[in-house]
Formats: sequence, C-alpha cells, structure tokens
Amino acid sequence: MPAARCQVVLYLACLLLAACNLSPRSPASDAANATDSARQPPSIEIGSPADGDEFLLGEQILVSVLAADSIGINQVKLFVDDQIVRTVSSESLQGELAMTAILDFLPQRANLGRITLRVLAYRGAVVSRPDEVSVIVRESPAQILATPALPAGVPYIPNDGICRALVNVNLNFRSGPGTTYRVLSVLGTGTLAPIRGRDSQHSWWQLTVEGRDGWVSGDFTTEYGDCSRVPVVAG
Repeated sequence: MPAARCQVVLYLACLLLAACNLSPRSPASDAANATDSARQPPSIEIGSPADGDEFLLGEQILVSVLAADSIGINQVKLFVDDQIVRTVSSESLQGELAMTAILDFLPQRANLGRITLRVLAYRGAVVSRPDEVSVIVRESPAQILATPALPAGVPYIPNDGICRALVNVNLNFRSGPGTTYRVLSVLGTGTLAPIRGRDSQHSWWQLTVEGRDGWVSGDFTTEYGDCSRVPVVAG
C-alpha cells in the first residue's frame, strides 16, 4: 500500500477513535452516577469552637459549621450531650451544596463542666456522620484559664441591650417583608446587624446593614438584646 494511502487510513482510524471517546454518555450511565450521588451521605465539619475551649455559664456558645452534599443540604442540627438544642434550615427549598451555618447554645447550670457539642447535616432523611468537640463550661471568670479567640466569620455579640439579629445561614436581604420582594443582596452567615423594625406577624426583621435598610426572615436568624420595643413598620 502506498505511503500516502497508509497515512489517510491511519488518520481516519484516529478520527473514529476520537469520536468514540467523545460520544455522549448513555442515559444509563447518567442514572448510575445520580444513584451513586444519592447514596452518598452529606458531610459536616465543626469550624469552631475547638476541642477544650472554655466558656462562661450564661455566655452564648456559637458553633460554626460547614456542611456539603452533592444534591443539597436542607438542615443542620446541634446536640449537647445527645440532646438536640438548635436546628438551622437552608432558605433554599432545594438545599445547598455547601452550607455554612452558625448554631447557638446558651449553657445553663446543668451544663457546668465538660460537655459534648455534636452536629449532623441532613438531606431530607439522609443523615451525615456526626462531628463533635468537647468544651468546658465554667461558673466564674476566675476559673477560665484561656479565652478562645473568635474565629473568622463568628461575630462578637456585645452585651449592651441593643436588639440585633445574627444571620445563621446565607440569607436573602429583601426590599420588603416577604419572599415576593426584590433581593437586594445576600447576607453572609455570621452577619450581625441592628434590628430597626418588624412586620405585624413578628416573622420578618428590618435590618440596617452597611447603611442600607432591608428585610430578612426571622426563621433564619437569632435575636440578641432587648427586642421588646422594636416597632411594627410593615403590615
């Protein structure tokens, strides 16, 4: 066979091989991959506090977590010594592939000493493996050997009585008190802002963030300070 013809045959064979490699995946292959993803449970990791950190009785413990899933995280839950104390949900009905959250717990006298903080992430009924840390609750400041530094993304909450909202998960900041209002921006997990007003159902808060007023759903926030005098500014 002439050399030129051999080169043409070889070129056509290479094209055929490339076409086979670039052919679209079969529906059966896609279905198998989706099934594999559904079988994998979510994952969750505690960012703070660290194991062995000390806290004062009556002082809020803020637990920051990162949960991940190939389909979508719907909820994360915080347990203290196997008792559920806080649940935070995603604002998205579809869940989030990567969900950051802050879950708060106020230790009482029954929690003095060493306690275990355990977190779980949920995709519907599918549950992650737990992650946990052990911290110590002290009765007086004199007993605390070292005060843990606040990690990035976890705010300091002043004890000054001012009504504030802590954003527990990434949250839409809207132009009015309802999901039909325009989204102005998305407030990141850990945003702490003063509450200026509320709706008549006490379910939406008007916040001021970086000089801009907007609204967030109270289902995804924790309130601090004296909020009894927050005025109703929307029906």
